[in-house]
Amino acid sequence: MGVWQEVSTYTLSAGDGPPRPRANNLTGRALRKRTSGTGARFLALRSDKRSGTFDVSACPGSGKTTLVVAKLAIMARKWPHRTSGICVLSHTNVAREEIQSRLGHTPVGHRLLGFPHFIDTIHTFANRFLALPYLQSNGYPSPLIDDDVAKAFRWNHLKGKERSGLEYYLQKNDLGIDAVTFASTDLSPVVFHRGKIKPFPSGPNSDSYKKAHRIIKTSAEAGRFRYEEMFVWAEHLLQTYPDISATLSHRFPLVLMDEMQDTSLRQAALLHSIFNRGAAVSGIQRVGDPNQEIFETGQDQNTADPFPDKVEDRTMTIASSRRFGKPIADLANPHAVIPIGDGGLRGNGPGKAPDQVDHGQNLIIIFPDNDCSKVLEAFGAHLLQTFDDDTLAFGDCFAIGGVHRPTTENIPPGHNKYPRSVEHYWADYSAENAKMDRHPKTLSGYLHQAQEIVRSGHEIGPAVNGFAAGMQRLVRNIGRPNAELESRRKHKAIRTVLEGTPDLLTQYDEFARSYITKISPITADLWAEQKGLLLTIAASLCEGTSDTGLCADFMAWEEPPILPQLQNDGVEKPDNTCVITADDRHVSIRLGSIHQAKGQTHFATLLLSTFQNHHSSEKIVDWLCGDKSSGAGEGPQNLSRLKGTYVALTRPTHLVGVAVRHSAIVENEHAILGKLQAQGWHVTNLCV
Repeated sequence: MGVWQEVSTYTLSAGDGPPRPRANNLTGRALRKRTSGTGARFLALRSDKRSGTFDVSACPGSGKTTLVVAKLAIMARKWPHRTSGICVLSHTNVAREEIQSRLGHTPVGHRLLGFPHFIDTIHTFANRFLALPYLQSNGYPSPLIDDDVAKAFRWNHLKGKERSGLEYYLQKNDLGIDAVTFASTDLSPVVFHRGKIKPFPSGPNSDSYKKAHRIIKTSAEAGRFRYEEMFVWAEHLLQTYPDISATLSHRFPLVLMDEMQDTSLRQAALLHSIFNRGAAVSGIQRVGDPNQEIFETGQDQNTADPFPDKVEDRTMTIASSRRFGKPIADLANPHAVIPIGDGGLRGNGPGKAPDQVDHGQNLIIIFPDNDCSKVLEAFGAHLLQTFDDDTLAFGDCFAIGGVHRPTTENIPPGHNKYPRSVEHYWADYSAENAKMDRHPKTLSGYLHQAQEIVRSGHEIGPAVNGFAAGMQRLVRNIGRPNAELESRRKHKAIRTVLEGTPDLLTQYDEFARSYITKISPITADLWAEQKGLLLTIAASLCEGTSDTGLCADFMAWEEPPILPQLQNDGVEKPDNTCVITADDRHVSIRLGSIHQAKGQTHFATLLLSTFQNHHSSEKIVDWLCGDKSSGAGEGPQNLSRLKGTYVALTRPTHLVGVAVRHSAIVENEHAILGKLQAQGWHVTNLCV
């Protein structure tokens, strides 16, 4: 059955009531155009005949997002309701922006980006429909929801010995001021530590507890909240007024939840209390892949409403990928913590250069425990030997690891944690430059980022709006922003507010023109000169009083990132890209983390062995050899490690590799090397 032959739609009746779900066969030209060429064999998002509620567990490369967008386009074209709409929820801004960008270029897509429909993150949904109405109805000021702003406000509320005393107490308990938060409407302090909410370490009568309670209460009265704290108000509103769930279910008769595996237990519970999948009020369709749950927020412990649904006729498993062929599918399949369907992961791709897929050269690189410096060189040489330049041009080559951020601990070659992170494989690696969605810590960092966008040849708009986002954060640090600044078009909003002060508007425009449009170099001395102007502009963007003394850290000078290096042909080399040359040919290898690579498609991917509690390659070697399969009987640490490995091994279209520390095979080297080769791995041993 073709990809476009079974996508759900609804029989729509006149009026504003919920639609009646029905499974249809659609072969329209529009849907065929949107889905053909994606390589997806995916009968997804169809509705259950009774309620429209369905789960789709889709393997990597199955065309999930493309089909979500295709379904939404069909629904928008046929949707007649003026006051009820489609609700599309995702865990991250990245997933939300991908859907919005694909829809925004079509006339029918514009209908979905406005009322009555809603496409955004779970956090935004909870804020808009629950938390904000509750706060506004109970006398709280219009809140500023920003982790950094809330934490700075609370910390700055304490002065002198009060501040140092609480800091000392928290440090004794392996905590920081960032850990202090609240989990109930009485604002009693708790701490968020290692992914979990825990009681404050001292009792209500202690000085430390009273200080923590005071800064939280003061912050709430000023409307400064962290993102996660808004769920407290949302949950309380639902508990107090349970009829709101029915109202929201009628408001959104169809709900699509994307990347469901990354939804936290708290988020899943909140959504379940609103859109009860057993109540048959809304059609609820959840999409994701439990084997790709690699974020701490993942809801694998959500026993109340697990994903995918345990009821057989309410779940569809898609095990066929068009990203890669059978060799990669066979190597990745054992690492799936949850077995995939009856026959395991199937590879039916890729669409480009398919004759280069069954080359038998998927790679294991064995490297000495105290020297990983030759790993990238070996990977690059193998790529150049296996593929010609035309084939390599089909996509990017990556080397990724589970740990990529540096540590203050000195870990030289020979250390028992070496190699700890990606940087040990390439000294020029920068974890900050690897961030896909950078969130600078200073306003000067926002300016550097804006200049980098323009310098790389992109349009001016994203650069100017990026710096305007930094200005908005500055305003939030020193006071209450003018309501106009809540617009998503941040640069335009700033200019609108500044129209009341023409001189400042002219100076703001001149700053943007000089340092962003023209990319005039900015130095520490120039920043010191311009800082006063930017603070004056920020103060004028506030409603009421402002205190510029609250933003010293945010206004500090930050050195710009190192500019991209030039390749031999004079073309700029992207951040964190290592170029390997052999026999007058070269291949570029981009480095990063597994988390950043999630959702990406590569030409070739090398999984690097890194250290978190244990060396990752030592813990997965049994799966690489075929001695073990799935996550049955494994502890939480190795389950997480296996999921990361599965994500890494399912990124490439043509070749996958794994760097293995020699210690992983040393006890039974001959037998293990034989097993690896029997599984289909080509072994390069740098220890001989």
